[in-house]
Amino acid sequence: MAFTQLTIDHFLEYFRQAEKPRAQWKLGLEQELIGYDADLKHRLTYEGHIRGVLEAFALRFGWKGYQEGAHLIGLKQYGSSITLEPGGQLELSCAPMQTIGEIDAFLKQYQIQLSEISQGRGIKWLSIGYDPISHPDQVGWVPKKRYQVMGEYLPPLGAGAHHMMKTTATAQSNLDYSSEADMIQKMRASTAFAPFVGILFGTSPFAKGQPAGCKSRRGWAWRNMSPQHTGFLDLIFEPDFGYRQYIEYILDVPMLVLERNGEIVDMRGVNFREFIKKGYQGLSPELADWPVQLGATFPVARLRNAIETRTCDAGPYAMLLGQAALWKGLLYCQTCLDWANEVIAQRGGGFFKELYEQSYCYGFTYLKEHKEYDRLMQEFLEQAQKGLERLGQGEEAYLALVKAIFESRFSLADQLLKGYAQGVSMDQLFEETDLYFARG
Repeated sequence: MAFTQLTIDHFLEYFRQAEKPRAQWKLGLEQELIGYDADLKHRLTYEGHIRGVLEAFALRFGWKGYQEGAHLIGLKQYGSSITLEPGGQLELSCAPMQTIGEIDAFLKQYQIQLSEISQGRGIKWLSIGYDPISHPDQVGWVPKKRYQVMGEYLPPLGAGAHHMMKTTATAQSNLDYSSEADMIQKMRASTAFAPFVGILFGTSPFAKGQPAGCKSRRGWAWRNMSPQHTGFLDLIFEPDFGYRQYIEYILDVPMLVLERNGEIVDMRGVNFREFIKKGYQGLSPELADWPVQLGATFPVARLRNAIETRTCDAGPYAMLLGQAALWKGLLYCQTCLDWANEVIAQRGGGFFKELYEQSYCYGFTYLKEHKEYDRLMQEFLEQAQKGLERLGQGEEAYLALVKAIFESRFSLADQLLKGYAQGVSMDQLFEETDLYFARG
């Protein structure tokens, strides 16, 4: 059998080719939605509604569909995409853009289109971190082989696997890097300060129609996933961290699937390091396998051809843009990024990991009991504000809701729990907090 002789140099080149000079930096936004019927009793199913929604995007608004076998599973348009998560969550990935204002305009257009499509179908789309009503066992699977493999392989490695796959929804920002040194700074900052973002944007305190015992049930699901595939990466804070060290980490993460000639190949558990040495059941490693393997890992901050921030619950429209503004202000202002890395050097990765371990459950309550974290969150927000001001694109207003949440020390999750305790219905709670992104 002839193998492609992939070496670490191939993987290093992948990251180096992704480097962009500051003048070309852009920002990407991803958002996931959970679909329900009008009465909030049943999750939307692929055959019942979701396929029809995708078809409507294609027919009415010119999105180009693509399939896996006989199933329509996604759409593309001008560098943006609409895809499906395992439980039918609708994921929008907008093409990288120069300003948050551009993202705002694109997101508004998407919201209008989804609302028009939902008219007459009797469906609602929740932008919330975790399904507040359905247990994963009540949610059907999207017909994608990748999800079948994950659904069988991951649960023994962590109790939160099916919860993560079927009942979570996130908001994510993707940011560019210009060099290995710039990547290191941004990966450290986006990992270390991720727990603060999780607290500020917590929206998911419910499960199975009642309080879940934590402020972010989405955070709980990810915390209880396979530790080989997820988590807070200590290696990012090691003195010698760089491309090579991240590559070594990825090589040891068990594989999930490969793609060959449009087909999904089940690779569950095969070590990627061994695969590139010996192949597997007649398959030879290819360069295209590397980005697939990168996507099989789910750490707090993920390095691919951009840096992906991954600890924010999906939430109201203003919060989607607010988290993007927060990360842009911190990571795209060099002075602010230097500040973040100085704090990290002083405190150490363990200081932030401790907060990560507690934040999804206790939220602001933990900060009230640990004033050092509270003070640092205030400094974090001040730096993000200064960063946006220095960038000079007039985007500071997008932080208004974030600042209000911090000043009150009262997240949307706290607001939802308060309303629930007062007997307010979930439908009314979601209405009052703008968690309905679109509806029919």
